[in-house]
Amino acid sequence: MICSKPLFFLLGLLCALNTSSAQTIDYDKIVIPLDTKARDFSEYLVQLAWQNNPEAGIVNGEKGTAVVQAQIAQKEWMRDVQGNFNLNEANLRKAGDSNNNFFFPRYNFGLTLNLYDVMSQGGKNKLGKKKVEVADYKVKQQKIALREETLTRYANFRLAKAILEKRALAEQEIYTAYLLVQQLYKTDEKTLDDYTRASSMYYQAQEMRLKAENEVLVAKFALEAIIGIKWEEVQHPEKKD
Repeated sequence: MICSKPLFFLLGLLCALNTSSAQTIDYDKIVIPLDTKARDFSEYLVQLAWQNNPEAGIVNGEKGTAVVQAQIAQKEWMRDVQGNFNLNEANLRKAGDSNNNFFFPRYNFGLTLNLYDVMSQGGKNKLGKKKVEVADYKVKQQKIALREETLTRYANFRLAKAILEKRALAEQEIYTAYLLVQQLYKTDEKTLDDYTRASSMYYQAQEMRLKAENEVLVAKFALEAIIGIKWEEVQHPEKKD
């Protein structure tokens, strides 16, 4: 059967859509495993956050607890299993009788099961697996959230530092202009208004630089809070102070 070009194009498009919709997240790329070298500095910061942040420890602990509970639940039906064994005392007393007239059975063996536990074991196993799955989803959710927050705080820190550099340069230029106006004012080449205006601009530039320094500190503290160590303690070849 020969397909027309429009139909062939439509079928190809549908196949492409189905392929794209089947893509899943590789969580080892969201947070690179701690025993694997990070691709770059930002990924290294995400690793630090995953290693040191208490939220990551909580979800990992919850998953570990769910796994242990599921393993215990698989053996729960054995808890109420009871066995008993009895010898026939009459057989013991007549053991030496030449007539060998023994009573049967010579011993009794019994096993007691809790039918509810046995019948419900399948459901308990499924419930345990579901709890493990939910705990695993929480770990994955925390990886996504922690990655986003870490990279956002790092971006804010870098932006604050870049702004501070610009503010410092602007302050220096305005200070140079202020000194020039000050000298010209002393020789009556500039008016008092000129000197006052230059002074005001210089003080404003100082204020802007101080605010920028504060923004750097705030962003630095926020980043340190999520990676778990001080910025000065971070050791990586690509780190830029």
